[in-house]
Parts: sequence; C-alpha cells; structure tokens
Amino acid sequence: MKEKLRSLWQKLFGDSVRAFGVVSLVFLASMAIAPAKNFFSEWRHYQHGYLSVIRNRSDANTLRRHFQGGIQQIWLPDLGVVDRCTSCHVGLKEPTLTDVAQQPYRKHPVIPHNLDQFGCTICHRGQGAATTLAEAHSSTLAWEQPILPAKFVESSCGQCHRGPLQGTPQLNLGRNLLSRSGCVHCHAVKLPDGSTVKATDDPPSLSHIADKTTREWIYAWLKDPQAYAVTSTMPNFKLGDADARDISAFLIANSTPVPGDNVTLPAKASSDPIAGASLYGESFCASCHAVQNAAGNVVGGDVGPELTRIGSKVKPEWLQAWVQNPRVYDPPTGMPHYRFSDSQVATLTGFLLAKTDSDLLANVHLDAATPEQIAHGKRLVSDYGCGSCHEIAEVKKPENFAPELSRIGSKPITQLIFLQGMQHTLPDYIAGKIKQPRAFAPGLKMPQYTLTPTQIDALTTALLSLNDRSYSLPPSLAVAAPPESDYQPAGKAGKLMTDLACFSCHRINGHGGDMAPDLTWEGSSVQREWLVQFFKNPGTLRPALIRRMPKFNLTDGEVSELTDYIMTVYQSPSVDRDSMPLSGYSQGEIELGKQLFYGKYSCQGCHIVDTKTDKGYIGPTLTQVGSRLTAAWIYQWMKNPQALRPGTIEPNRAMSDEDAQALTAFLISQKGGGKQEAAKK
Repeated sequence: MKEKLRSLWQKLFGDSVRAFGVVSLVFLASMAIAPAKNFFSEWRHYQHGYLSVIRNRSDANTLRRHFQGGIQQIWLPDLGVVDRCTSCHVGLKEPTLTDVAQQPYRKHPVIPHNLDQFGCTICHRGQGAATTLAEAHSSTLAWEQPILPAKFVESSCGQCHRGPLQGTPQLNLGRNLLSRSGCVHCHAVKLPDGSTVKATDDPPSLSHIADKTTREWIYAWLKDPQAYAVTSTMPNFKLGDADARDISAFLIANSTPVPGDNVTLPAKASSDPIAGASLYGESFCASCHAVQNAAGNVVGGDVGPELTRIGSKVKPEWLQAWVQNPRVYDPPTGMPHYRFSDSQVATLTGFLLAKTDSDLLANVHLDAATPEQIAHGKRLVSDYGCGSCHEIAEVKKPENFAPELSRIGSKPITQLIFLQGMQHTLPDYIAGKIKQPRAFAPGLKMPQYTLTPTQIDALTTALLSLNDRSYSLPPSLAVAAPPESDYQPAGKAGKLMTDLACFSCHRINGHGGDMAPDLTWEGSSVQREWLVQFFKNPGTLRPALIRRMPKFNLTDGEVSELTDYIMTVYQSPSVDRDSMPLSGYSQGEIELGKQLFYGKYSCQGCHIVDTKTDKGYIGPTLTQVGSRLTAAWIYQWMKNPQALRPGTIEPNRAMSDEDAQALTAFLISQKGGGKQEAAKK
C-alpha cells in the first residue's frame, strides 16, 4: 500500500510542473464549488419560486420591479438584529399578495410596525443571519433559539409593551393569570423598569379560620379543592392523608378569634327557599359568585368564591355575621356591605346554608389532634410555602420560596430537564411545567393547577415575554404600563365608597376594577335626579349582562352624600354639563338625529331605542338616555368618545358638529316616560 501511495505521489507531484498543474486543478475546482453552491442555494430556489408565483398576475410588472434578487439583509445594530429572512420571504411587504397562502411567498399580516425598522427575529425569534431553512427555523449546536411557534408570537409584543394591548388577547390573559393565579406569591418577577409583578388575587387570611369552618372541611379541601368548588383556583398539592390531617390540625389549633368581634347576630337563619332565592337574585349575588345548576353547569361570576356547597363549609353564625357586615372579618374584602335588615340576613343565610353536599365530608373522620400532629402540620405549612399566599398567625411569609422568573423567556435549554417525548424547546418546557409540574422530578413542591389548554398557552406566552431582549431594548422602544394609582376618595363619601366596595367593579382616576363603567367623569355625564334614583333602586343599562349593580339599601342621607360628592368632584374639564339644555330642541333637529341614528351611523346595531325593533345588545340601552345623561356629555361623546373614556369600544366617527348636535337632540328626547317612570324602576 505504501508503494502505491508513493507511486501516486510521484505521478502527481514528482516535479514542479506536475505539482503546479495539480494544485491549479484543485484551486479551479474549489473556485467552481462556490458559485455552484450559490446557484443551488435554498434562498435562490425560493426566489425563483416567487417569480413563478407572480408571473401570471395582473400586477406582475409592479411586483417584479419591487423584487430584489440575492441575499437581503436588515441590520439594526441598536436592537442587535441581523435578519436575512426576506431573502426567502420575498413577498412580505407586498400588500397585493393577500390571495397568496403559500409560504414563503405570502404577505405579512398588517401590524403597526415597519419591517425595516424592527426586522423579523425580534418578534419571531430564530436565527436571522442564517440562509437555510434548518438553521433559520430550528435549533442547532450553535443556536438554540428556534423560530417561535405562531401561537406564542404575542409574547414578543410583551418585550416592548409593559401594559395591556388591544391586539394581544392571549398575552393579556397570560399576564392576568400570572397576577391572579398565585404565581407571583412564590415566584418573583422583576420588570425592566425596576418594578415587580404584583399579585391581584386575595387569598383569605387563615389566622381566624376556626371561626369560619371546621377541621373536617379543611381536611377535605386540602385533599381536593375542586371537589368542593369546580371553579376554585386553589391548586392541588396532592397531599397524603396524614399530611392533610396534620395541616388541618395546625390551622385550627393556631386560629384566634377576630379582634373586636362583638357583632350581635340577628334571628336564626330562615328556611324560606323562595324568599332566599328572590333576595339572592335581587342582590345580584350572581354577578360575583357562581353556583352549579341542576344540569351541573356553573352559572355566575368568578370574582368571589363559588357557593355551590357553601352550607357544607361555613358555620351558620359566621355566615350570618359575614352577610351582615363582611368588613368586620376582612376589612379589605371586595365584598360590599349591603346593609341588609335582620330579617334579610336570616333569609339569605338560610338560603345559602341549604346549599350542601352530604358526600363531601361523609368519609372524613378525624380524631383529636395530638401535639406532634400540630407541630408536624406547622412544618408542612412552612415547607409548602402556605404563608406565601395566606396570612397565618405565627407563620412568616417566606422569601425567595421559588425560582425567580424575570428572564425565564431566555433560559438556555441546556439548563432544562425535558420529559420523555417532549420537544426540546423552551415553549414546550414552560407549557409542560405548568401542566404537570411534579412530573419533572421527585420531591418538587409546585402544586397541580386546573388550568385549561387556553390558559396554559396564555401563561406560556406571558412567561416567554420575560426575556433578555426586554431588558436591553433602547428606551425609545419601551412602552410603559399605565402607572398604578392609589387614589382614594375623601371624607364621608370616601368611607361609603370603601364600605360599598365600589372599586371592586368601578375604576376612578386610574384605581379600581374594570367590570363596570369608569366613574372618573361621572359627575359630568349623568343627571343628578337619575343618579339619586339609581342609587335607591339600580336598574340595568345592559340587559344581556349577568353582572348588575346590586341594591345596597342606602339611607336617604347616604344617597345624598354619594350623589353630592360624585356630581361635585368627578367632573371632566372638557365637558360643561350645564352648557347645553336638556329640552327645547326643535322637532326638525330631533327628526334629523333619528335619521342619522338609524341611517348614516346605524347606531341600532349596538344600542336600543325602540324596544320593539332595535336589536343592539352590545352598548347600553338608550330608551331613557334623555333622563340619564347630560346633553353636553352626549354631544362631546359623539365628537370623540375615546377622549372621554380611553379604550372604549365606541368608534370615533369623526362626526361633524351638525350631526353631533342633531343626534344629541334625538337622544336627549328619549325620556322613557320621564322621571316618574325612572323612579319606579
């Protein structure tokens, strides 16, 4: 073999002429490989395919003029972006290619960003500098961030936008779940602006739990929270019998009476189911609380706890005291103080206590707790981090109980443990961890949540938005979330609004909930007489909604206090409520407004004026709008609704002054029977 190799060497390189010839041939061959490789490259194949796709189109000449062959590159040094994606995705910026569905030739969906200013990988991830499909879209040894699955692409919006966006419902839901599902009680999430994600849920204090329920119920609850309430957000810790026994023993033994609990209880609970159901409905308890009906469907709101089996949980005396005034037991509760009479308290309590499930505690038999069991229960409460969510006497809130999630969206997959059969991508890991947290390793303490696939995808989206890029963005691209407001109304009216839990539903000056209208400019929008009657007997403005304003049984003095405060303090600087009359408009103006309402602007698509013909259930009913709103507010609303209530779905029609005036005349004429009918509501 050596002789053959030596002979071959002599033939090829035996003298300088032969050596030069061989080297020249090798050099020429290598020079030929580069253009051949370039000619057969993937991107060139796709560019040829694009030209074939547009060849027979009516706008082919225009598209060919726009076409640029060769490697295309977007370089954005401030963002660290080098993208060559448009070398293959040639038609991204062509608005006429709406009928082309084939990738990579179709146009990009309409977005509020310029492709040349942001590139592709800032939203879609992947390797922008690559020129082959495999390297650009998939993980490689040198690049482990594959292209982001389309269902998680909203996470990229969260890199810049720190607050909610109208076009990112999945990201918004995920961020909401991150705050209200207990995640941030255990996991710290620090944002690029230095703030932290705060919990918005309100886990109950367990310091006085023996006043409220029994050890047997606590045991059953710890074993399976969803067996008591299918809508419960409490996760399942998969506790064994002994652990549930000992934790329940500690919580009962550690419980203390509520300080200053000297509530005088009314008469014993009434057993009148018809009267109880009527009061439950009149008080619109279903706006916040859900119950399972006979068909097994959960009906009602999700603000407060489910009440399907409330009678199997609470002690009668606790429930009576809670219905009478919940703030005695939980001052910051979102439950309003209804000011029920003693007979109403007894009736409603009896109705709720009848909601029981005999099977829930049928097999729960606990012996008296021993000191050892109580001590073990306390250790378990500490080990499982119960104090992260709940206030528990003698138990400190743990710090750094679970891993920080501030940059989880950039965690290297080399640091992750994947389940068998799971794709080795970060989105798959995060979704799997949320879905089956304890499947990844023995001894993990993260509990099992009952989240739907939609909620898991939403949470994954929110977590993917927490990545390194969000911390390195130029300040000009960071869109801050609306600042948090700690606004509190002053004086007697302020105390009343707190007692009635107005901020649980309404937002005022940036503070409060979003289940009911923003009241920041309520004093400019409504008429005083209507507001007085509404406080005394709230009527619904949107018949299709389950959530309604309840009747709070206010005294005349309380109604007057609230009305005076709202009409005086909550006024818009852009609306002079007395600048336009509430009557006296000509019949011609009213008729023109009616024609505009039903014709040019088709307002009946969302609103109802004529209850016999109109079918609009999206917006508030306008049958009595002339007795409810001020003319000045209606006019300014017609001109620019977003200026009065940012984020409203009411479109801005760029309405002329004449049209706005005519529509105001028509709407202010809709009195619905006048003040007498309004007072009867």
